[in-house]
Amino acid sequence: MFPDELLDFYNKNKNCKNTNHIFFDDAYADATCAYYKFNFDFDPEVLLNECKSIDHLFGSHRSGETLSGYKHENWQSLTLHGIDMHKTMHCDSYGYDSIESYRWTELCSLTPNIAAFCKSLPYSFFDRVRIMKVGPGGYIMPHSDGKQRMFGPLNIAINNPEGCEFVFEDCGTVPFEPGKGFVVDVSKRHIVINKSDEPRYHIIALGGLNANELQQQNEL
Repeated sequence: MFPDELLDFYNKNKNCKNTNHIFFDDAYADATCAYYKFNFDFDPEVLLNECKSIDHLFGSHRSGETLSGYKHENWQSLTLHGIDMHKTMHCDSYGYDSIESYRWTELCSLTPNIAAFCKSLPYSFFDRVRIMKVGPGGYIMPHSDGKQRMFGPLNIAINNPEGCEFVFEDCGTVPFEPGKGFVVDVSKRHIVINKSDEPRYHIIALGGLNANELQQQNEL
């Protein structure tokens, strides 16, 4: 069963429309724009098989949060670039002062194709890079990750089962497909709901993304 607040948010916002732009810089400058799409050249099945091979290692993410009396359900993560693969939160949650404590973790040796893909992305520096899982029947309650515009996280679908949806308040459903990624504004309230019987695996990368270089690669 899904919480009423989650379903109310989903039903109210799933068909809303995002303000789309051709160029990333225009999307970045437009505070009403919630997401901007990039295409990626990888074999989703290869990366999905690596996720399945490490499925037993995933641990709960942000399990201590309670929103409107409900916790997030079946939301899990592993870290590719960070303190270690089981520390999925920001470094200050573990007593570290700076992201200089981050490194490519031991997870990279277990997921070599995912790691190679992430390392190939045009970043001047990497903050956290994680594999995020939402299990069957799982959900992420309505929330915002900041008060100011945060149009920066790159969320890339390894798979996206039918019935699993990422929905922004007033901006609708992000049209994820395997091999598609979106820079998203996580200051806008959003949810994830997985009504399928399959786990959903996405990569989320933070850091100094050269979005114009990535856009040029998309145009080739």
